[in-house]
Amino acid sequence: MTGQYPYRNGLQGNCHTGAHGNFGGKDFGIELKKEAITWSDILKKQGFSMGYIGKWHLDAPEAPFVPSYNNPIEGRYWNDWTPPEKRHGFDFWYSYGTYDLHLNPIYWSNDTPRDNPLRINQWSPEHEADMAIKYLRNEGGKYRNSNEPFALVVSMNPPHSPYDQVPQKYLDRFKDQTSRSMNKRPNVVWDKTYQEGYGPEYFKEYMAMINGVDEQFGRILTELERLKLDKDTLVVFFSDHGCCMGSNGQPTKNVHYEEAMRIPMMFRWPGKLPACQDDLLFSAPDIYPTLLGLMGLGEHIPDSVEGTDFSKTLMGHPGDKRPTSQFYTFMPYGGQSYGRRGVRTERYTLVIDRKIGQPLTYILHDNKNDPYQMENIALNNMSLVNKLITEELIPWLEHSGDVWRPTEVSANAVNAYI
Repeated sequence: MTGQYPYRNGLQGNCHTGAHGNFGGKDFGIELKKEAITWSDILKKQGFSMGYIGKWHLDAPEAPFVPSYNNPIEGRYWNDWTPPEKRHGFDFWYSYGTYDLHLNPIYWSNDTPRDNPLRINQWSPEHEADMAIKYLRNEGGKYRNSNEPFALVVSMNPPHSPYDQVPQKYLDRFKDQTSRSMNKRPNVVWDKTYQEGYGPEYFKEYMAMINGVDEQFGRILTELERLKLDKDTLVVFFSDHGCCMGSNGQPTKNVHYEEAMRIPMMFRWPGKLPACQDDLLFSAPDIYPTLLGLMGLGEHIPDSVEGTDFSKTLMGHPGDKRPTSQFYTFMPYGGQSYGRRGVRTERYTLVIDRKIGQPLTYILHDNKNDPYQMENIALNNMSLVNKLITEELIPWLEHSGDVWRPTEVSANAVNAYI
């Protein structure tokens, strides 16, 4: 939304508010700032009708907290209504903060009272696709100004735990398979903890969710074609992260492994973008400037944006400087000066973990010779580690304003939690 990296935009973790005696992201200012200039703010000023459907999760909940199964849960309040002044240009609103009962979701529309959300008896991706189709059809001008160009975000929560929150029809498509038969990657650890903690159908349910999201997104694309809007519409499909699903013993996200971090991103604009596949090292902050660049609005990209406009590359034109790496960051709550930082180059993944009172931990994977990242080769290749730190990691830290550095933190460091 901001085109910035986490240290600069302040979104260094989940947006939530701590229950009594517990820290939450709100204690550290973790939420989208009202004064931030987002890409949606720019498009609104350029005369676009703006729509947002689905999960938002960019606000820290405020008391009195809204009625929601996850207010509180695990010592934190998670879900909230977003007031109009914090919607960053979106004039059609059908959204929620974060709510994971996917078969019975809740939403706030433009006119829904904060203390009485809409409760829906339908799988959330299916319902959100229905709403997106209504937005596109715009019968009676109910959803947008027909005389203005539009931008619509459809933010589907699945695939997201709990994974059994998926319609049976999608599970039935995998009825002759088991999670183990479907998940045969050599780095998957099928141990007792994994199976008992996440269930024997964990991976199958995850794949069923993906299958369902694909189907519902396909309905939106089909409607664009039926309305003859497809050639005039730039479609972008991506996710915020993947899930390890047992790879290297990890169940989900918040790790540096490829399954969690390397996410496909698709752009479609018939007649404008040539069909191709590109291994360009592209990251979330690059979305904002690239969108505006593709739309011919590059001159409106504010100086606050830290991402790169790769629109020339997507249009098949020369001129974009291709990055040699992308930045990895993991910041513990309240500990922005420690945690993990790293880079992903075309070949290597380097991660350094900085903990208070402990030596630095180095992780280096050769993704060419070890695509499943089963071997840490850092200690035998410290010259390469130091080269990646100097030539790749330090420039990223400086570019993003991150104060973290690959130095040890003493146990009694006064500023360790700054």
